[in-house]
Amino acid sequence: MSRKHISEHPALAKNKHSCYSQIIGMMGIGTKFIVKVLLNGLGLYLASAYIPGFHLYGGIKTLAISAVLLALLYTVIRPFLRLITAPLVWVTFGLFNIAINMALLWGADLALRELEIENITTLFYVSLIIAIVNIF
Repeated sequence: MSRKHISEHPALAKNKHSCYSQIIGMMGIGTKFIVKVLLNGLGLYLASAYIPGFHLYGGIKTLAISAVLLALLYTVIRPFLRLITAPLVWVTFGLFNIAINMALLWGADLALRELEIENITTLFYVSLIIAIVNIF
């Protein structure tokens, strides 16, 4: 009788090269949302610390509220916007996703008085940071 290696198991064979996808696949919806909130909080903190023109007034409470709002926007509204603008995303080879991210961040800026983005350049750089943390 021959023993099979664990990577030859049918359930593990399809994702044996991607440990990250296995971990994310095992998380529940609530856990994924909590991770997204924490990563958005990290992105907002880094942006407020290193990008001039981006301000979060109110301390940790504002950071937490902003992170939850961004996580909700990215979880609920972003898929709908990507579906509607799919032809533009395809034509621009994905670059229109930057405009979607900027629109969502601008919406968060309008919704929260404690969040201030001074100009379009700052909005662009902060949206890049938020997009990078939302990849994971």
